[in-house]
Amino acid sequence: MSWYPQTSAGTLVQLPLRRRTIWRAITNQFENGERISLPDRGAGRIEWQLAYRDLSEAEAGAITNFFHSARGAFGTFAFADPCANLLGWSDDLSKDDWQVGLVGVSAVGAGPGGASAAMLISNASAGTQGVAQTVALPGEYSTCFSVYLRSALPVNVTLRRGSGFTTVTPSAKWKRYFLTGPAPGEDNATFSLDVAGGSAVEIWGMQVEAGPYPSQYRPTEAAAGIYERTSFASDELAMTAIGVGLFACEFTLISKI
Repeated sequence: MSWYPQTSAGTLVQLPLRRRTIWRAITNQFENGERISLPDRGAGRIEWQLAYRDLSEAEAGAITNFFHSARGAFGTFAFADPCANLLGWSDDLSKDDWQVGLVGVSAVGAGPGGASAAMLISNASAGTQGVAQTVALPGEYSTCFSVYLRSALPVNVTLRRGSGFTTVTPSAKWKRYFLTGPAPGEDNATFSLDVAGGSAVEIWGMQVEAGPYPSQYRPTEAAAGIYERTSFASDELAMTAIGVGLFACEFTLISKI
């Protein structure tokens, strides 16, 4: 499967981004005037109107080459929603999306955002344990894995993606920590939050984004945000030179849902 390319900064898009979801219904009208409408579930799509400016020659070439390899609007590829939290059930570690080690998980009241409950992860074992979730992203994609942490006692907590990790020591006040970067060589991306043995930490707002920095936390239910049937809307791609070594372009992607 081919994936839509990120820029050299690790982003998929430039702002502003326009996103439109389109649904279709099939309607039958009878001679007596009665009308029956049913959703055409196979026809739903998302349109992404993308505009780039100040692309380097390498970035412009990557988009142009990708467009040609996709054969314009003919081919399909995978695209990750740049506005989504790609984790499933971000506030419910009991769901099957999560791999939970030898830790206890319990609700402990509202998190820093106040909209959903924070969770206490307790590790009574001697070794490091934690929770993890695998997201179907390519290893070369740069991602941002973020979470709010709080602990009244000193505890080492490790945010990990593959071989990349960062270890932090939360304080008694909520603070957001994040890990950014790719994981070359991985077929999928596994994100884990590990707690040292004999320790506990309060967590809230775990989020994975296809970009280099964390944005506002968005709680999720079932995993979503990765569209494997995406295509260019047109067979034409105009790449415009706007300066020495700088380029701009605008086009639309269509994702089947």
